[in-house]
Amino acid sequence: MSVISVVNAKKEFNDIVILQNVSFDIHPGQRVGIVGRNGSGKTTLLKLISGRYECDEGMVHVAAGVMMGVLDQIPNYPAGMTVEDVLRTSFYRTEELKRRMDELEKRMAAGDRSAVKEYGEVSSAFEALGGYTVDVELNRVCNGLKIGRDMLSTLFNHLSGGERTRINLARMILMQVDLMLLDEPTNHLDFQSVEWLEEYLKSYKGTVLIVSHDRYFLDQTVNRIIEIENLTAKVYEGNYSAYVAQKEHALKTALAKIRQDERKIAQLEETARRLHSMDMEKLHRRAFAMEKRIERIKSEMPVVVRENRNLKARFQQTIRSGDDVLSVKRLKKSFGERLLFSDVDLEIKKDDRIVILGPNGSGKTTLIRILLGQEMPDEGFIRWGSGVKIGYLPQIVEFRNENISVLDCVVDELNISVSTARNWLGGYYFRGEEVFKSVRALSGGEKSRLRLCILMYRGVNMLILDEPTNHLDIRSSEWIEEAISKYEGTLLVISHDRFFINRVGKKIWSMEDGTVKVFEGGYEEYKAYKASTEASKYLSSETGSKKTEGESHGNDKSDQKPAKRNSRSRESVAVRKRLRILENEIEKLENELEDINREFERAATDHIRLTELMEKKAQMDEKMASMLGEWEEMMNLLETAGDED
Repeated sequence: MSVISVVNAKKEFNDIVILQNVSFDIHPGQRVGIVGRNGSGKTTLLKLISGRYECDEGMVHVAAGVMMGVLDQIPNYPAGMTVEDVLRTSFYRTEELKRRMDELEKRMAAGDRSAVKEYGEVSSAFEALGGYTVDVELNRVCNGLKIGRDMLSTLFNHLSGGERTRINLARMILMQVDLMLLDEPTNHLDFQSVEWLEEYLKSYKGTVLIVSHDRYFLDQTVNRIIEIENLTAKVYEGNYSAYVAQKEHALKTALAKIRQDERKIAQLEETARRLHSMDMEKLHRRAFAMEKRIERIKSEMPVVVRENRNLKARFQQTIRSGDDVLSVKRLKKSFGERLLFSDVDLEIKKDDRIVILGPNGSGKTTLIRILLGQEMPDEGFIRWGSGVKIGYLPQIVEFRNENISVLDCVVDELNISVSTARNWLGGYYFRGEEVFKSVRALSGGEKSRLRLCILMYRGVNMLILDEPTNHLDIRSSEWIEEAISKYEGTLLVISHDRFFINRVGKKIWSMEDGTVKVFEGGYEEYKAYKASTEASKYLSSETGSKKTEGESHGNDKSDQKPAKRNSRSRESVAVRKRLRILENEIEKLENELEDINREFERAATDHIRLTELMEKKAQMDEKMASMLGEWEEMMNLLETAGDED
């Protein structure tokens, strides 16, 4: 049975059709990504499914009894509610059971034997819903989504829109809804939180629909893609990369069919022309039949939207820089009492391709501004090498005069002729009438493309980019990615786009714990290294061993190699051993809890004994929650070790 069924759905606004003839089914447990250009109707489709919009034609049906969570539907809460209060509303079912258990305990303490049986039933339901692990689950989700103690005590109504969205995501996860509708869920999360959400969705048992421009996130989380294109929807099986491969294959097949049909049409047209030239009625009839066949072939030819994906952008030749592009020594920066980083030593060599990673607020953009001379450090010095010509693409691109046309902007900034400017702009997909569009009217992605066009004409050999794909749709991100991958100079990038990082990055600067650690390798290698390091740290703390200073130094390349297979094997054995011990202890504790529940019935009239039993049960519940939390941590470590193998 389908969780969601969409049949010939149509939606329009002010006589403008947004979606038409949209049909698909989504089954329980499927994780579906919705992709398409900006303005194609992705968010409109989610709102039709959530019930916020109604279809103008067709229907959208959600199965009865399905508990739905919608990321952008943030409920209103009373003015005095804190973030923690809001998150705890997720446990309303267990809270109701807990209140009933408290009432029954009072009745049992007063000698009401009739309450004993109901207490056993209610406590079993409470346990089945995870009532004994509420605090453990709350802490797990808050840690994963970086909701700290300070935020928990903040009034919910004082949060920003992005913070409210993050809290709503946490609340949905804690509620354990059957169906999640997520519209750009990674927009308000830092790197670590996005990775945590990916792991959560991989184990999520319900159904999820995700609108996202984050290609890596879609690759990690979905097993089906719905593409919104030309007002309708097409379904592809697999993750984002599988969808791209299937679409490319379909495009090649369609183009081959078109070429075959065009050759056939040309042959038939030539034959028909010759037959018409002969003065015989029978041959004329054959020619007319051929012309009808030509029309039939034309009507059945595939319709292909020919997107020009081949990069035409060119790069002006410039002098090469020296081998030593940048040297940074003992750099320190703080704002008031808040230290961003200190004692930072870095270097950039010619043709390096470096990606800066780190949590929000770790100082990534500040570091770039210091390197560019836009911000002064507290301590340390910076030396650029000889022949270095820098080009900078900031997060928000602005121009001196945004009221002029794209063409005039390029002519003005580069001091070149109109014909040269038009020729150069063509390589960056500004063609025809587009060059006369006002700069102010350009989208964020178009402004980034225009700035890159100007930078590349100037012939820079050191390119610095701050979140170049941020808030761009997938098509615009692919264009920027393609352009940068063909750039032959030195590259320094801040980015959260892991698909982009994987393609362009060869070295990682990781900003964490007030310093910058250097890793020689791409993102996937870095991710494996981090997972191995975390596992090693945990096992070291368990055995009481400590790493030497040299082993933990971020710039030590020997520390950057993933652990050897036999080392991972020993770690896995230790984790499995601890798991077996925990599982035995949990089973033993579950048996003891069952014994206590039976003891409640026997001691129904013994007030003193009932009080003792309730105190003992509370202690055991707390111990159970702690053991379950450690068991989950051990399982995560074991899965990480398995992924590395």
